[in-house]
Parts: sequence; structure tokens; C-alpha cells
Amino acid sequence: MKMTGKRDNSNIEVIGFESIDSDKFDRQKRIPGWDQSKVLNATVMVIGVGATGNELVKNLALTGIGKIIIIDYDLIEKSNLNRCVLFNMENDIEGKYKVDVVKESIKILNPEVEILAYKDRLNDIDKNLYKKTDIICSCVDNIEARLEANNYAYYYNIPFIDSAIDEHFGSIQSVYSEVRDAPCLQCGISEKDLDLMWKKFSCTGQEINSENGETTRKIATIITTTSIIGGIQSQQVIKFILNLDHFKDYRKWDTQIGEPLIGRQLNYNGLINKFDIIEKSKDPNCWTCSYK
Repeated sequence: MKMTGKRDNSNIEVIGFESIDSDKFDRQKRIPGWDQSKVLNATVMVIGVGATGNELVKNLALTGIGKIIIIDYDLIEKSNLNRCVLFNMENDIEGKYKVDVVKESIKILNPEVEILAYKDRLNDIDKNLYKKTDIICSCVDNIEARLEANNYAYYYNIPFIDSAIDEHFGSIQSVYSEVRDAPCLQCGISEKDLDLMWKKFSCTGQEINSENGETTRKIATIITTTSIIGGIQSQQVIKFILNLDHFKDYRKWDTQIGEPLIGRQLNYNGLINKFDIIEKSKDPNCWTCSYK
């Protein structure tokens, strides 16, 4: 077929061959709206580095996040090994702390990332640590820790991203206090949730006995669910990091990066291969966000 005209290439950026494979971040820098300097200068706190936390920290490190704060007081158990990409059998034999092994593994994946590891329960950490981070992520398995992270994030005006997994199902929700009419995590907590708050659901450790003598199961998980939810949670982190300045300046999100899941909850159903997003309602009597 004969060409009838010439394509206008004047607006296409010419990239030298030397940059194509020599820059490990080359491919993501090609994304419209991407700013690698923002990624490099960002600090992200990850609470809970088990299954989903493993995926999240791995993704953030490979993306080039400058500093990652990890908090978890659990030891590695054999039952972790089928869905935690940063663990191995040697870790289980040695009985190491999760945060120590994650830190060691990230040094191999990307030695340029600074990892601060805390072997503490969330309510025992120095609360000033919250003020030293740009984004807070929850990958925990109990309501109490989720709400504590939500409350401090809201108080300090820090974006908060929560994830949850169970069997073939998972969910993601983002909270940001600067979006005044959007709910926080506390807004959606029911009386039943509060009754269960002190029961630590865990993928390792003891089964939980209820008052009537029945045994509450440990959370069932599979690596496909954790990798999907961990990936989406990582994407939410990137949205905030690249888009937050734009929102503060113009009170709207840059469409090149996309809007975070603020006031909405993304639900994943692996049984029927479906994603749903539901709108969340703000509780006018919420003790965390109703006063703002």
C-alpha cells in the first residue's frame, strides 16, 4: 500500500539507546505523569509484613521508594512459607522475626532502599513515627490495629490504605482526611466488629476459642489472593505519591495518575473473577473524623 503522507513525529521524545536498559526505572518513567524523584523521596509505613505485607514491600522496593518503615512483632512460621515471597525454609528453621528477614531480602532486591524495621506491636511504637511518613499502609489481621493506624493517619493528615484478605476474597480502602466528605475506616465499623476487636485473627499461632466453646478458624489465605491485593495496594500508594501535590494545589486528582479509592472500597472475588467498588458512607457521629 502506498503511503499518501508522512507522520508528524515532532512531538515524540527521542530516547537514546544508552538509557533503554541502563536505567532500571526506565519503563515506569515512560508512564505519563510519572515523577521518579517523588518516588525516591517518599517514605511509606507498612504495618504487618506477612503475606500481603510481603507483596506490598516487595513492590514498593522495586518501584524505588526511598524509605520503607516496617512494623511487625511476629516470628516466621512454616505456615507462612507458601505465600510469602521474601521468606524461605531457612528463615523458618532459624525462627527469625518477619521484619528482620524482610529487611534482609529487600537489601538484595534493591539495596538503595532504606528499611527501618520495628519488632513491636503497633500500640507500642513511638507515635512520632507516624509524622515521619508520607503514606501509611495496613496489612494486618485484626480490627484493633487497623483502627489505630486509621486514627493516627487521619489525625496527622496522612493518606492511609488498608487491605484485607480471606480465602479467595480481598478488599482495599483508602482514607485521606483532606477529602472532608469521605469516610474513614472507623465509619464502617459495626457493633459486631467492635465485639471481635480483642480477638486477634491470625494466619499463624493459636486457634481462638469462643465463649460457647466453639473454635474460630484461622484466616484461610492463598498466594494468588495476597499477590492481587498486595499489587492493588501498591498501586494506591503510587497514586498518592505522584498525585498528592496536584490534589493539594487544585483540589482534584490528576487524571494521568488516577484517583485513589477514597470513600470507596474495592472488593475482589476470586471465585467468580470479579471486582466491585462500593461507595462508603461517612458516619456523622464517628469519633475519628466527624469533628473535622
